[in-house]
Amino acid sequence: MTWKHLSLSVTGKSHSDRNEPGQDYCRAGSIRISDRDFFIGITADGAGSTTNGGIGAEIACESMYSQILSSIHEGKAISSVTNDDITEWIFTAREIVVAHAKQNGQRVKDYACTLIGVVMAIDNSLFFQIGDGCIVFGDKTGYSTVFWPEQGEYANMTYFVTDDDFREHIRIDHKETPPDEVALFTDGLQNLVLSFSSRTVHEGFFRPLFAALRSEPGNECQSLSAHLAALLLRDDVNARSDDDKTLILAVNIPTS
Repeated sequence: MTWKHLSLSVTGKSHSDRNEPGQDYCRAGSIRISDRDFFIGITADGAGSTTNGGIGAEIACESMYSQILSSIHEGKAISSVTNDDITEWIFTAREIVVAHAKQNGQRVKDYACTLIGVVMAIDNSLFFQIGDGCIVFGDKTGYSTVFWPEQGEYANMTYFVTDDDFREHIRIDHKETPPDEVALFTDGLQNLVLSFSSRTVHEGFFRPLFAALRSEPGNECQSLSAHLAALLLRDDVNARSDDDKTLILAVNIPTS
């Protein structure tokens, strides 16, 4: 089994109208070590009220990706990764964000960001999340969420890696087998592709995208990425959500 994937972020109209950079970030990769195949997907969303949330998101994602990749290279099996291991990865990523803020004479909350991640191998998969956004996985029975987006007391409130009580909001799940398909996305997409009234997934959005990803020749997926970016930047989409939108898609491909 190997993994084909794509990842992209588009800047929301709320930022582009003010000539501001987007505050989402993502990192994804398919890795083969000896005869073992892995997929890592990480995304984060900088808090809209911050000055440097996008930088915090980038630091958190790159730190998580690097730590997970190091564990894989050291030969650690995904099935042996514990909740304490994942919490330690997140703590380390947070400490790097904190150090960056202090080095620049700024407040830690100026770098506030959510964090979502998946790690998949042939015999196991793990998922973790702080804050809103979502992970959707698909198999022969349909599509489901791993965790529902966690929002606070008010509609636009959520939780961040940089919060003092971040450990209380870490959600972790393990599955003995990897899903056939997985998507990670930030909160700019969640109201478009999830039904909050029934807590279900809009399969009509994901099913054709995963099918297109499977059929895309090679591993670059440039045509599909361009098509998807154009879709997420359409006026009718921005009218429903003017926030940044980040999406990672991955499908497992059987190998002979």
